[in-house]
Amino acid sequence: MSNINAVKLIIENMQLIEQVKNLLEGELAEKFFNAVDAIIKQSVDSFDEKMIAGYNFTEEADTWFFSSKWKAGEAETPHSTQDWKNVYALYRLQPEEANDETNNYYLTDFLENDVDRMVFNFEIWRHNINKISAKDWKEFVAKINQDYPQIEQLGFKFNPEGNWYLPIASLDKQAVIENYENDTLEDALTPITDALNTLKQAHPYFDQIVQAAIAKFGRVEVEETV
Repeated sequence: MSNINAVKLIIENMQLIEQVKNLLEGELAEKFFNAVDAIIKQSVDSFDEKMIAGYNFTEEADTWFFSSKWKAGEAETPHSTQDWKNVYALYRLQPEEANDETNNYYLTDFLENDVDRMVFNFEIWRHNINKISAKDWKEFVAKINQDYPQIEQLGFKFNPEGNWYLPIASLDKQAVIENYENDTLEDALTPITDALNTLKQAHPYFDQIVQAAIAKFGRVEVEETV
């Protein structure tokens, strides 16, 4: 479609576009991301160890979780959105951002598109481990990646900067539509559930990686708030 045709189409349908935007940023986003957070919480609650998590993708696009063993200190408010800053590592739901272009709406990243996709990212939070040179860190994570081939075999991608991420398969658009109509959105999120099951299989390896990083580089003492 040429730009002039697109402009004509937009102008002729501005009222509809306004309504679509309001729905996309309002009711649709709230219902969809609440369902996403719900199935993530269900999976995290089933881990064999205590996990700490924040589920707030609707308002802040910020859903994360980590093992209580990875906690380095206390946040100002327990279990607040700041908890993840006082950890050695965490998992986070986020766009892959593999290129310079991004989608305007996170919902797009869950569906088939040509720009971006959602992933579960595992990242070691280096600020709470003793000062490490970039060279030493890259050498460490490169060796760790070689020592744990099981992680990539499970489908995780390795970033030489020091994180691993698991792409989430695109949701079936028709399934999302039908389950939205039936108020059963969680039934359309099977690819997210599948990814969480894979993540759970990889979790013991990631825990060993966190402990190896602390053992090699030491930890920064984080003052707990009284």
